[in-house]
Amino acid sequence: MSPPNASSGKPRDFNGRVVLITGAGSGVGLACARVFAAQGAKLILVGRSADKLEAAAETLAEETKARVAICAGDVTDSAFATEAMAAAQEAFVAPVEVLINNAGVIVRRDAVDTSDDEWRAVMQTNVDGVFYLSRAFAQQLVYDGAIVNVSSTCGVVGAAGLAAYCTSKGALNQLTRTMALELADKQINVNAVAPGAINSPMLFSEHASQAAADSVIERNKTSIPIGNVAEPEEVARAIVFLASERHITGAILNIDGGYTAT
Repeated sequence: MSPPNASSGKPRDFNGRVVLITGAGSGVGLACARVFAAQGAKLILVGRSADKLEAAAETLAEETKARVAICAGDVTDSAFATEAMAAAQEAFVAPVEVLINNAGVIVRRDAVDTSDDEWRAVMQTNVDGVFYLSRAFAQQLVYDGAIVNVSSTCGVVGAAGLAAYCTSKGALNQLTRTMALELADKQINVNAVAPGAINSPMLFSEHASQAAADSVIERNKTSIPIGNVAEPEEVARAIVFLASERHITGAILNIDGGYTAT
C-alpha cells in the first residue's frame, strides 16, 4: 500500500485495481463496469442472477479485454458480503479497492398501502445490503480506496407513492456521510450519486399499469429542467469521478437535470 500523502493531489488510477459492482447485470451497474474496464480495472460483478452476470462478463471481455469475475448472491445476506470480498481475493489475489453499491429495489406504493413485506424488502436491499458490503469492504482494505453508493433524489426530496424507497435512500445518504468520517483516516473516500429518473430497468418497473410504464419517460421530462432523463452512462461517469477524486468524501452528488434545484 502507498504511504499516507504519497498520492496527494492526484486522482486515483484504476489500472489494475479491483472494482466490485453490485447490480452489475444491467443498467447503471453494467455501464459502470464498462467505464471502469476501459480504465484497466479488474472487475467483480455481483448480482442475483448468475446468467445475467455471465452474459455481462462475456460482453465486457469482448468489448474491453478486461479481467472479469462474477459472484452471484443476495446482498441482503450479511454472510454474502464477506463471500463477495473473498471471491475477489481469490480471483485476483488482491483486495477490493473500489466498491460500487448499485443494487436497489423499488416499491411504488403510498405509506398506508405498503405491506410489512414490501417495506422490509426495500430496506433490506437498499440499506442493509449497502451496509453489509461497505462493512466487509472496510474490514478487508487497509488503506486507499473508495465507496460510491447509488442513492436517489428521493433521498433528498419526498415523492408521493414511494414511501419505502424515499426512506431507504435518505438512510443511505446518512450512512454515506457517517462512513466517510469513519474511514477518512484510512484514506477511503465514501460518496454517493443521487440520480433522478434514469433510462434503466427500474424506471419502468412496478407501475400500476403498462400504460403508466410506457409513459414514464415523458411524464418525468415535464419535471426535469434540462428536459430529459439521464442515461446510465451519465451516472456511471459521475461514479467514476467520485471514486477517482481523493479530496471528495461525504458528498451526495445530484445527477438530476436540475430537478432538485427547482
